[in-house]
Amino acid sequence: MTTVTASPGVGNRTAVAGPGLPAGHVNIADRVLQKTAERAAADIIGVDAKSVRVEIVAARDTAAVRVSTPFPVPRLDDTEAVRAATPVLEAATAAQSEIRSRLAHLFGREISRVDLTISGATLPQRKRVL
Repeated sequence: MTTVTASPGVGNRTAVAGPGLPAGHVNIADRVLQKTAERAAADIIGVDAKSVRVEIVAARDTAAVRVSTPFPVPRLDDTEAVRAATPVLEAATAAQSEIRSRLAHLFGREISRVDLTISGATLPQRKRVL
């Protein structure tokens, strides 16, 4: 029986491989982490993933994430939607927390901080009902 330990920066995970399997490690390219973070942030915030920019600074067991994105706001001529909308600062703080939690789960490491920069405004994406 062979014990397989993940490489540094991936967490403290140890798994047992079957007989005859070599010990090894898993490397995930930085680009994969970046694209995953962009898609997760876009999903949480409610914008197109192409408009989200992410930088990840990784250390051994933790990472810091910088997200730059436009933020969805209701049409200003829709007074009911404006009244019902969550204030941008409150919505951004909630998104920041959710991004941190989701990326920690997806990456399997602690996310020490998420810096969120709102680069503009956009209308919320409409969800299709099939």
